[in-house]
Amino acid sequence: MSKTFMLEPDLIAAGENAMPDLNNDLVLAKNFLKQQSAATADSLYDHLVDIVQKILTQKPPNVVDNFEQYSWEVKQDKFRPNFDLLNDVYLSPPQLAIVRRVDEMFRLVASKSQKMEEVGEEEQELDLEEEDSKPRIADLIDNNYYFKQEFEMKDMPGEGEGMDEDRAHEAEEQKEIMGEGETREEKPKEPVPPKLPPIPISTWQPPPPIPVERPGQGVNKKVYWVCNLPGESWICLPDLTPVQVRVARLSVRCMTGDLDAEIQTFPPFEGTERNYLRAQIARIQAATSISPQGFFTFGSGEEEEDIDMEEGAGDLAFNPNPFYQGHTLKDLLDTNLTYWVHHGRHILKQGRTLWWNPNAGMEEGLEEEEDEGPPPVEPESGPSLFTPLSEDAHLEGLPAWTPRVSSSLSPDRALVSLRSNVWPGAVAYATTGKRSECMYVGWGLKYQPPNFSPLQLPRPEDEYIVGPEVMEMADPTFADEEAYRIAHLPPPPPPELPGEGEGAFGEEEEDED
Repeated sequence: MSKTFMLEPDLIAAGENAMPDLNNDLVLAKNFLKQQSAATADSLYDHLVDIVQKILTQKPPNVVDNFEQYSWEVKQDKFRPNFDLLNDVYLSPPQLAIVRRVDEMFRLVASKSQKMEEVGEEEQELDLEEEDSKPRIADLIDNNYYFKQEFEMKDMPGEGEGMDEDRAHEAEEQKEIMGEGETREEKPKEPVPPKLPPIPISTWQPPPPIPVERPGQGVNKKVYWVCNLPGESWICLPDLTPVQVRVARLSVRCMTGDLDAEIQTFPPFEGTERNYLRAQIARIQAATSISPQGFFTFGSGEEEEDIDMEEGAGDLAFNPNPFYQGHTLKDLLDTNLTYWVHHGRHILKQGRTLWWNPNAGMEEGLEEEEDEGPPPVEPESGPSLFTPLSEDAHLEGLPAWTPRVSSSLSPDRALVSLRSNVWPGAVAYATTGKRSECMYVGWGLKYQPPNFSPLQLPRPEDEYIVGPEVMEMADPTFADEEAYRIAHLPPPPPPELPGEGEGAFGEEEEDED
């Protein structure tokens, strides 16, 4: 006879209109309790199972009174984040393993002593004979007691040997020096250590600080304002110092956008990223400010060559030339770049656009004293304003600038652009008319050849000249110290003659008579 099996949902549907059945009611109740919550995806059936398991595990008293508390704890443990589960993990302290090992040792000794007390003397002797081949546990406390009774410092090898003989020998020497029967004088003082030479004093003096160019002059001729995003408030960058320019030339660093970020370079950079950004802007402006020849001029354009040769001409103001007529595309595209000039002020190695003499004050004072002073310092000089781009140094197989033309179809509307290979991102353009401008969009990094290596740390220098007066002395031996002590003992008093005292008293008595 074949039997038909019904699934659980079919059984539930079939039992709705059927007679009451205990198994059917249990299935319906269980399915009702297993309904999952839409918010937590949990069911009352699983929650009750967890509560019962927690209660049976802990077995606390008065479960009925604290049932709501256990229900809340189960929910809290279930929906707690994963990173908070460490509170439920028990970690034994590291001292527990040590305590367990010591406890085993004590238990072993206690069981052995108890066993020896329970058995008789004959059985103890038999047990001792059987345990001869087994390892024994030494009683350290008992052994330490006997070590303390018999072990003295005089029994140590090398301790106390020959002490009595040395003392007797020293006593005989004292008797020979002081004389027999005389009173013993005080012990001599400890020998005075030799006088050491004075510590050398360094005569090195730091070079004089290079003064900062005043606002409106040199590298501080212009003021720059920066912001990270369009629409934010503008922040004024501080003035630049010569030291910051020199250190910026020796380091390579990308900008982070945080003006207060620390600059970690060697040599150390004085300031934060706002100062480093200001130094990079000054370097880029000095190297990439270019224009066609004749676009700018000094003053009104008269006697340009004489003004350019005067002292301090590198810091003179220049203005657009009103008589500029422009150049042809052929001249502007010339690969020699003779028709393009720099109008940015060159920054010297000193970190300034105008050289400053560090020995100026010393030379004035030495003229009165007529003494030899420091050697003269050769003044630095760089390319003057309006120097052609043809004099720029070439890179590895590349010129400093690359010219391009926008279009060859209409020469009247075409323009020439120059891209810098030294500072990637710097461009300039010029038309055949009277328009020219330069711009930089980049990361503030100069072109670096492959395998760039930062500046190495300097070699350590000697603090002072090493000679015999500063050499370390060898420690004296015991014989040297003893000879020094004996040589510096006080001399013994001269012995008194037997007749000197009596003769003196006799003469005085005769005079009185």
